[in-house]
Amino acid sequence: MNKNLSLLILLSCFLLCSGCGDGSDDTDYPPLIVNSLQDAQDPPQGTITLRSALEEAHSGQSIQFDAALDGGTLALTIVGEAHSILKGEVMGMREEPSGPVSYLVGYFDRDYGKSALYARKNVVIDASALPAGITLAWTGTEDARVLAVYGNLNLSNVTITGGRSVAEDIATGDPDDQPWTLARGGALAVWGTARLVNCTLYDNHCTGDFDSSRDRGAFGGGVYANRVQLVGCTIGGNTVTGGGAAGGGVYSVGGADDSSAQGSTIERCAVTGNRIAGLFVYGAGVYSDGGGIGNRKRLTLTNCTIAQNLAEPSAGLPPFLLAMGYWRGGAVYVSNGYLDVISCTITQNEVYGYPRTDDLGKRNLAGAIAATIGNAHALEDLVIGQSIVSGNTVFELDPADGTVADSYAHDIFTGSLFYFKSRGYNRLGVIDFSQILVPVGESGWLSLCRKHYPKQGDADGVAADAVLNLTDGVTSSEVILSAGVGAGTPAALHYEPVGSALDRVPEAPVTIEETYADYSISVGTDNFLSIFLGRVENHYGLAGFAADFTSDFEDFLQTVDSDAETAGVQPYTAPNGDPILTLAESQWFGPATTWPKELYNYPYIEFWHRLDSALAAEAIPGMGPELIGDGAWQALFSSGPLVENANIRMRIGTDAASAVLTPTDQLGNPRARSSDGDIGAIEAQ
Repeated sequence: MNKNLSLLILLSCFLLCSGCGDGSDDTDYPPLIVNSLQDAQDPPQGTITLRSALEEAHSGQSIQFDAALDGGTLALTIVGEAHSILKGEVMGMREEPSGPVSYLVGYFDRDYGKSALYARKNVVIDASALPAGITLAWTGTEDARVLAVYGNLNLSNVTITGGRSVAEDIATGDPDDQPWTLARGGALAVWGTARLVNCTLYDNHCTGDFDSSRDRGAFGGGVYANRVQLVGCTIGGNTVTGGGAAGGGVYSVGGADDSSAQGSTIERCAVTGNRIAGLFVYGAGVYSDGGGIGNRKRLTLTNCTIAQNLAEPSAGLPPFLLAMGYWRGGAVYVSNGYLDVISCTITQNEVYGYPRTDDLGKRNLAGAIAATIGNAHALEDLVIGQSIVSGNTVFELDPADGTVADSYAHDIFTGSLFYFKSRGYNRLGVIDFSQILVPVGESGWLSLCRKHYPKQGDADGVAADAVLNLTDGVTSSEVILSAGVGAGTPAALHYEPVGSALDRVPEAPVTIEETYADYSISVGTDNFLSIFLGRVENHYGLAGFAADFTSDFEDFLQTVDSDAETAGVQPYTAPNGDPILTLAESQWFGPATTWPKELYNYPYIEFWHRLDSALAAEAIPGMGPELIGDGAWQALFSSGPLVENANIRMRIGTDAASAVLTPTDQLGNPRARSSDGDIGAIEAQ
């Protein structure tokens, strides 16, 4: 394996993280009342500082504040723990025939570096009784995050600013030892559940290393936690920089090393003006790891504005590294599990990077909402309903001088999702389905139709200024300056909906029907792909389409060189070693778990990707970005044996889901005050 590819595997392993915690507390103790803004471990008798209260508190005991401290700032200057220990992932490398492969060893105690405050217990800090809340600000001369908790954290009505989590070299020379402290959670790092209510995290920063260590990832400019439950919070103006950088505002591991089904939730929040920069860069606003590989946990975003977040390369990286980089997810990135986006506004997020396209057309740049492209199945569903996702942009940089060479709208990138599911009444810009898992007719999978779109009230190709007031309808923070798009200007908190986003969502529940289909073959030849081409030609009136596509596709198969290191042209081969040179020989061979990475499945995958491109080129009236979606599958097939080949039996049907208008918006105002509800995070005033 070449050096660059080995480095890519080594560096990209930062995506797997871990977490724990069930949110429970042990005993009901009376609250401790902080009565001083001093930062002292051993204050004078009668004085209780936050630091002393945190030391004294039992697990789960509430720490509250005297009314005289309302609106005050607690300036933290003491590094309470130079080596904050939280659990984290440990990765290993093993040699396989294809080269070195990273794998998860397990979750162990790791060194997260310096924290102003640190606790190994469940922590409750509650300023909800203070109308103006309390601010925790790191003002020390060293780099330190504000708070690290090995347990669950409940935080109410607290602002946190000034945190700086910076990776430090702690290498001992032993290759089994941790080489760097983990730069995670500029404001908060939590191994457990971080439940934040009406909190603000701004101007916090994570800086990771650019060395070739397995711990190079810097995560969570505002908060890094195994599981997050955020309600009514603002996470803005935070940054993450490092060889690997993710979660400029929020990084949710999602419940790794945890057998419960509970995932993470972000509700009525603004995630705004955050920035990530590096070589492998994912999720400038929010990153979800879905609980880690195989855990399939859900992240749910409800009534949130995610705006003005920025993903870009770090300055000064050498060209050979930039040619390997990934920059995806200006707003949200999900690497495992599920993502639900309900009644959200996602706009004005940007991604910059040096473009390239890998095998099977995989691009290294992706816009606002982005899902990973896996060599094996990793992602489940991406569900979007009653949301505005528009006005987000990708900027391609010129490798010669780093200037912008091209730009384009890019709002939703489905990656290798199993299913994209609309819950209706969306206003979307550009949807890129190019890498969604291709249809598979495996009996029992019901997975021929991946794209359950469009549904009731949906519209795509919508410009942001047609549904959002981008001039005088933007409410911005009076405190937080964007570190992302429009750096140095007040960060946007929410946008007023206009136009076709107004009065669209019925108050009564709406039934959404989704099409599912598979086929089975009893004996004989599986010629489903050619049958499918013929039916597409007949249904859409595309004379000669099937023959032309087949000819072009087989010409492509003749030119494939699957082994560049061997002289001559080596075509794709079936598992038995026979060359794959025709449409008839292009099959889905499995296995179920890793089929996207097996070379013998590439012709089958190429068939569907090239078919999408060919259909898009036909510009068929009424055909949207989904191309072959629910409606098309219903029109093309019905249950029973196929007339073209009676040995192939189709099963097709529908499933139903209920879509419900959220009762309140991002600001807590009721929906549907005078008529139907508005689309997006807030109701028009």
